[in-house]
Amino acid sequence: MKKRIDLKKTKVYSDFVFDFLNGNKALKNFYNSSFDIKNFKKQLELKKSFSLSKRNTLVKELLSQYSDIKNKKVLKNINLLSKESTFTITTGHQLSILTGPIFFVYKIISVINMCVKLKREYPENNFLPVFWLASEDHDFEEISEVYFRDKKINYSTKAKGSVGRMKLEDFKAFLDQIFKFFPTNKQAKRIKKIITTAYKDKFTLAGATRSLIHQLFGDKGLIIIDPDSHDLKKIFSSYMEDELINNTCQEFVNKTVKNIKEAYSEKYIPQVNPREINLFHLNVNSRERIMRKGSKYILSDKNLSQKEMLNELNKRPENFSPNVLMRPLFQEVILPNLCYIGGPSEMSYWLQLKSFFDYHGVVFPIINPRVSVLLITQKMRRKINKYLINENEIFLKKNEFINLNIKKHSKIDINLDFLKDALKKQFKVLDDIVKITDSSFLGAVNAQKKKQFNGIDKLEKRLLKAQKRKMSSIENDLKYIHKEINPDNTFQERKINFIDFYLHYGDIFFENLFDNIDLFEKKFLVLDLK
Repeated sequence: MKKRIDLKKTKVYSDFVFDFLNGNKALKNFYNSSFDIKNFKKQLELKKSFSLSKRNTLVKELLSQYSDIKNKKVLKNINLLSKESTFTITTGHQLSILTGPIFFVYKIISVINMCVKLKREYPENNFLPVFWLASEDHDFEEISEVYFRDKKINYSTKAKGSVGRMKLEDFKAFLDQIFKFFPTNKQAKRIKKIITTAYKDKFTLAGATRSLIHQLFGDKGLIIIDPDSHDLKKIFSSYMEDELINNTCQEFVNKTVKNIKEAYSEKYIPQVNPREINLFHLNVNSRERIMRKGSKYILSDKNLSQKEMLNELNKRPENFSPNVLMRPLFQEVILPNLCYIGGPSEMSYWLQLKSFFDYHGVVFPIINPRVSVLLITQKMRRKINKYLINENEIFLKKNEFINLNIKKHSKIDINLDFLKDALKKQFKVLDDIVKITDSSFLGAVNAQKKKQFNGIDKLEKRLLKAQKRKMSSIENDLKYIHKEINPDNTFQERKINFIDFYLHYGDIFFENLFDNIDLFEKKFLVLDLK
């Protein structure tokens, strides 16, 4: 069973992202084309000028990154990138341990399914799914936690700097914490083998993440790219040089933010604020902001003149790292990319960037949020059906959800709105009498009205509390349902790890997702697992 729900009813996106998705005219100038399969024709035309030399560098680099992985479909796709008729659809994420929250998986399946649909629509072209490893991120704490079997399990390390370059140390102890909760079935045996193959001590975190994703999705032809590369950054070095000298990212993003406020809403708050220089410098154990004071560029261990800094960039471009606002430009410079699929917050900062892309003469891609999915187990479905819970109710806050459904199944009517309606009529009569006798009594009448309504509200709460005690088993079931939807008070897809489901359903779990995830539907997916 599956149900697609209008996104507006789910409250999963901000008003700003909803307005973007719904084609609000005030936002039209901040992107090229909306997410519609017909609009890819225009995007193909815009991107067809992607240079052959970039393609060749990209193929060479990817073949090097895949030198220890043999997969005919992936290698065929990599070589297809040398053809002018081949384009990419990209998503990406931080190097979350064991993939982190399950939306990591939804992102990947979304782009793989998109490529299949686009090939049907435009058969003369090739469309390849790409996963961008955020290997240069340095916020390890943000990716170190896995929520598994209702528990938060953390991996700690003393390593610092770019997370992709971190060596896996004492990872077996972390995995042992995970594996002790595994059942003894064939699904557990298979996923345990995949995980232990990926997270070997000799691997970096980037290498381990690549291995894990490849074992899960390589047979679908997914290409995984690590942007932390000398040759790829060499292609991007002229853009980084411009940033070092002219600070154009800050200039154009600030202008765009100002324009969004004027065209859309003064209350608009940018997702990301640009810095003077939107680049980091990588060392063995650090990733540090590049700052400038006067004519000098300041790094932790030295101050460099402009000539020295540009010489460093020319010789060692791999030691320069784009920040969150420069990374999208880097991606679109080195990939023949048509579309980027990301999270809702990513959409917000991408919409700050079009004028910056225009300045550099880089085609702005089609952008769209990843699919959102709620997975329903059989046990959960039985309880949902038992209590006649409407799918729209699953997005309510815990107390609101429980109270609504307690009232729904109470044998007495706890909703005292009928008393309030009667009081409104009575006080309307009083108001009319006071107005034609002595209007100075209006204050006293209003005070009495407020007192009476407050009294009914308090009585309703006490009745509800008493009814909950009588209906404790129902309340417990409702708490269970809400906890499954919002584990640890966070929406399911942003907390729970895919392994929880894989251990029970195995490969059928992924097959179910592939059969039902379709971004072009533009709906929230509620999916029953069988």
